[in-house]
Amino acid sequence: MISNAVQASKEALRQGRCQEAVQLLEDYLARSADLPDSETAEAKMNLVRAYHQLGLMQKAHTLCRELLQHPNPQVQGWAQKILARLGEKISSRSFNPSPAQVAQKPAAPSLVVESAPKTRASVGSPSTRQRATQLGMKLPLPDRAGPLRWARWGSLLVAIALLWWVCFALVGRQLDFSRLSFPRQLSWLRWLLPWLRISLQMLVSGSFVINLGVGILFFAPWLMDQLHRRLHRLRWASLGEIERYSPETTRLLQRICGQKQLKQPRLGIIPNAGPLAFVYGTFPDHARIVVTQGLLDQLSEDEIAAVYGQALGRVIHGDALVMTLLGSPLQLIYLALEQVSQLGEGRGKSRRKDLIGHVAPLLYLLYTVLSYPLFFLCRLGTYHADHFAVEVTGNPNGLIAALLKSAEGLQEAHKNDQRPASLLHCTRLFALLDFKTTTAAGAANRVLGNPEAQGLVNPEQVGQVFLWDQYNPWARWMQANSSHPLAGHRFKVLAGYAERLRLPLELRLGSQASLDADRLKGRFVWDLATYAAEVVGMVMGWLAGLILYLLMQNRWDPKVILAAAIVGYGVGLWAKAGLMYQHTPEVRPTDVLSLVADPYADPCRGEWVELEGELVGLGPSGYQLGAELKLQDATGLMPVRFTSPLGPVGNLFSRLKHIRTLMGKRVKVVGWFRRGNTAWLDLAYVQVGSTKIHSRPRLWLILFGAGVVLFGIWGSFYFPNLAFHLRRRRQPQQFWFG
Repeated sequence: MISNAVQASKEALRQGRCQEAVQLLEDYLARSADLPDSETAEAKMNLVRAYHQLGLMQKAHTLCRELLQHPNPQVQGWAQKILARLGEKISSRSFNPSPAQVAQKPAAPSLVVESAPKTRASVGSPSTRQRATQLGMKLPLPDRAGPLRWARWGSLLVAIALLWWVCFALVGRQLDFSRLSFPRQLSWLRWLLPWLRISLQMLVSGSFVINLGVGILFFAPWLMDQLHRRLHRLRWASLGEIERYSPETTRLLQRICGQKQLKQPRLGIIPNAGPLAFVYGTFPDHARIVVTQGLLDQLSEDEIAAVYGQALGRVIHGDALVMTLLGSPLQLIYLALEQVSQLGEGRGKSRRKDLIGHVAPLLYLLYTVLSYPLFFLCRLGTYHADHFAVEVTGNPNGLIAALLKSAEGLQEAHKNDQRPASLLHCTRLFALLDFKTTTAAGAANRVLGNPEAQGLVNPEQVGQVFLWDQYNPWARWMQANSSHPLAGHRFKVLAGYAERLRLPLELRLGSQASLDADRLKGRFVWDLATYAAEVVGMVMGWLAGLILYLLMQNRWDPKVILAAAIVGYGVGLWAKAGLMYQHTPEVRPTDVLSLVADPYADPCRGEWVELEGELVGLGPSGYQLGAELKLQDATGLMPVRFTSPLGPVGNLFSRLKHIRTLMGKRVKVVGWFRRGNTAWLDLAYVQVGSTKIHSRPRLWLILFGAGVVLFGIWGSFYFPNLAFHLRRRRQPQQFWFG
């Protein structure tokens, strides 16, 4: 008969109260020393599980060896199975798995995965690093992680107010309540009629907002389910299937859901070779955590658990709910984008396909612009989710490794995409990391896991890769373009958690002591003005036009102010072309890692460099506003931006025929290296042998600026006359223009 203590310990284990279960079982076994082994076997097996969940591997190992002597063959078989797993965990302390461990990783059942080469250092296998001795330790949040509750509610209120205004403009204002009046007995209340009519219009608009909000609340998860099924072949998996890749993840889900009294999230798998995880859902009890097959294959057991812990943090903190409510309508735009891009494939064969193909960039631009307001909430939620993952797993190094491997894995899996990967764009707001900022982290992990690359570069450069994110003054400005915190910020925070937990840090970050503060900040204000030269020129032009009008308002029309602002914008583009695209007679040969390891790089003063490698990433029928090129060498993958003399429009119509012939070939590229939220190269020319193909970013700015200046000059004569807005009735004014 099973003891009450054993029953209570099983219930505590099921709810994730492992420390309480250990206390109950140890007390029971101490009191039951005289009982036969047949009555204490279950208690010892449950105690092994509790030790395992608390990370006390040595105690679990010792107790398992005792169970090997049990007379029951089933207990012996169970102990042998657990001992094999514990033996791997105790002996495995390295960052990278061994080939023998790789062979033990189960394959996905009947699943077709898009082919992509696996990253060398990240092939998944069971592995356990040093971690906190006690799970659930409370850690302080970093200063940069602000109050998430206010951000959630603020985002919702802003969205509701905006939607209310749209409904009022489209629906409420069209309603006619002019016949509304009071009876004769209440005629003294007639002054309230205008306010009452507006209130009724606002009330009707509010009802539209409520109905639309309730519809999104209940149908948004279903909409996203259907989107991922149609575009990315999403399928639902059982907890047992996830356990085959990471038993620790199963225990984590059961423990956290028991503690928080939540239903287990619905688990999904997408057959894609790039390691990616994302979470969505409008209710905590009906959340979805979806991972790609590449993540399960390339990450080790504890890294997979850290990823799921991070996703659970988004669910429990509630930012996944807000992101789903606000982000799901954007998925409709992206679905339209996918449909239009598919209809426009094979442009050049017919005018209809050409027309449809040129609509897709506009939808892509609309989707990107509407996503920007959600970036702040996503960045803030990421800090809180990382904090939660470290607390429940006690393994900050596992999360760091997962981020590094995911960055390189995504680059490798999608480097030859002929157009932007829909999975990456569609899940950007819900994913583990921002795929647009993976250049630095991918280069660092490539060197960490490739002995050949380690011989080509200085190992200290790996830590210096993340100095730019942490200390360069441009990082704070450029992070506004990222949906997640920059990698250096995240790693610095996770390193702080590891220090508080007294764990050795597997990724050595660079030191601030080695940086020259004057060089970092000395020219920042001037460089910022240069980077936004067109805006500065527009403001200065507006001021010049205003001064001219005030000095000669009897002879100039107010439209001269607008015309001067437009001319100033064009002059700013000329200044930008001259200041940002300078080069020296001698070009500096370098590699990708050396460039991203430069903490003094910025998006304004481009460094004139030369790279050699393989040109990848440009397909025959892309639909971006700009061409998507990449150069890969032994140390990393670098985006390369080609610009025709006609700018983005020229990129679309020219189809870059000459560049496409070089795909997959080893080339030499020369251009201006820049660093923002990601690193890139503004291409000057590509060279293969004696053949050069030139890019013209400076010429494009000069021509575009000239067009803007000419438009401003034309507008000073032919813009609509604004004088009648300021002209007095009895004192008509005469103007030179118009």
